[in-house]
Amino acid sequence: MDIKLITQNRFSQVISVFTKVSCALMLTLAPTAYADEHEQDMIVVSEGRQVSGAASLSEPAGKASLSPEQKQTLLQLIADEKAKRKSDAAQGKPLPKRATREYITSLRQAGQLSVNALHSVNQASQALSKLETSVNEVTTDAATTPSATHAAATNPVTANTVTTNNSIESQSSNSKLLTNHVSQQSIIGYRDFDIYEAYSRLFDDFDEDGFYQTFSVTFDADVYGFTQGEPANVYAELYLSRNGGPWEHYYSTEVFTIYGDATDDDYEVLTTLAQGYKTDYYDVLIDLYEFGYEDIVATLSADESDGLYALPLESSDRDEVYEEEYIEVVETEVIVSGGSLAWSGLLMLLLLAMRRSNLNA
Repeated sequence: MDIKLITQNRFSQVISVFTKVSCALMLTLAPTAYADEHEQDMIVVSEGRQVSGAASLSEPAGKASLSPEQKQTLLQLIADEKAKRKSDAAQGKPLPKRATREYITSLRQAGQLSVNALHSVNQASQALSKLETSVNEVTTDAATTPSATHAAATNPVTANTVTTNNSIESQSSNSKLLTNHVSQQSIIGYRDFDIYEAYSRLFDDFDEDGFYQTFSVTFDADVYGFTQGEPANVYAELYLSRNGGPWEHYYSTEVFTIYGDATDDDYEVLTTLAQGYKTDYYDVLIDLYEFGYEDIVATLSADESDGLYALPLESSDRDEVYEEEYIEVVETEVIVSGGSLAWSGLLMLLLLAMRRSNLNA
């Protein structure tokens, strides 16, 4: 009977311990499963620019570094994005989600430009209007100036030369603003495009786990038309795919101009994953569009370019260095001497124990 009771008690203790351990595991894993199902808000910021003389493909990845201006720009973009989302949340607006490639493609086919592309087109149109106004003013001033009138009467060729030179000076001062406004409406859709090559660079791995929070993608787009060095206005949509997953849009470039197969018209996109991106390997895809034409004219992805394949990335909220708390453990050593007094004390305890056992018997 005693043996059965002891066995039952032991079994109950085992069941109790197993129940407590199971509850602890459920409580621990439940938040993780919920977090996977409802991931935190994803924030990514990018800065794009057309560059000449871009970094060589053979540049060692370990030597890549951001300039202080680039770091400041990215930090400001992150702060602006977080402030905007906080304001939207206070107003009850839904949080933005990553758009799929299919969704972006449908927008382009419907003739809807991205914010960056539309902004650059508006800037080019305004610059063109200013240029036309300034040229007209120069022509009018040159024609109404007494000296110009006298020159025209005596030498018409000289007057025309003065007016033309003034116009050229005005154009040269605004040429940088008009590089994205090349007239091409008559030949849209009748040229071949290609993304000749693309490569990536990695920046900022603060916890030194081999996964980076900032990266850049640089690509060289070419156009093959009727003349050598023919210009074309284009823009690009960039996507990320986590470990072979769906393509999610992360940046739209402005409208920029490429010239034939020139090697000095590359475009660079610098990106920081600020929040919500798991530590993993990401592929990049680039879709190129001709301004004014709704279909994709060229595309390049990790399937064709090693420079866009399996980038080790994580968001900055996962790239933090944690300092482990140091706890000093003090060990106390107890030494019992073996003198005559110690032996007599042990003997007395043994006798008392034997007497107690005899009384209980």
